Amino acid sequence: MGATALAMNMERDVEIAAAIRDRTHHRALAMMSREFGPALGRFCTAYLGSSAEAEEAAQDSLIEALRAMPGFRGESAVRTWLFAIARRICIRRRKRREHREALLRVVSVTDVPAPDTPLDDAARAELVRRLQAAVASLPDEEREVLALRYQADLTYEEAAEVCGIRPDAARKRASRAFAALREKLGGRS
Repeated sequence: MGATALAMNMERDVEIAAAIRDRTHHRALAMMSREFGPALGRFCTAYLGSSAEAEEAAQDSLIEALRAMPGFRGESAVRTWLFAIARRICIRRRKRREHREALLRVVSVTDVPAPDTPLDDAARAELVRRLQAAVASLPDEEREVLALRYQADLTYEEAAEVCGIRPDAARKRASRAFAALREKLGGRS
């Protein structure tokens, strides 16, 4: 992200924080949705793998942010606060989905089909399918840093804040993830 884009994000963040402080929460929500909605959707899609589930998670994140606005203290940027909410929602959704699928496998005599993902489209290239499978096999903490950094366009510092870690730890997780992806896809380390 360039310096100009970062400055614009910071300016918008200040405007949204002011609306929250002024208790014009619906205005703040509208601004958050407009400014961060597309990146929020990309993050949720990357984390959950399903466009439909990601759309619901992004909406849940905005609703949860609206509910939490009275308690917003401004200790972090609005953007990272919102993505931290989205991250928690995605984690809960994924755990519920995995639990539900595990129960279905135990109860059902037939195989449970895998949930739809954006990569189920036959028109997608083989490399894209392989990349998605490789990303999905990454540990959650590495995958979430990649999703925050490259799908949600957060800086490493912002991604670290969302995950509750130091920026150098976020960079290290991304580096490990890239090394694992290169190995899984047959590239050089």
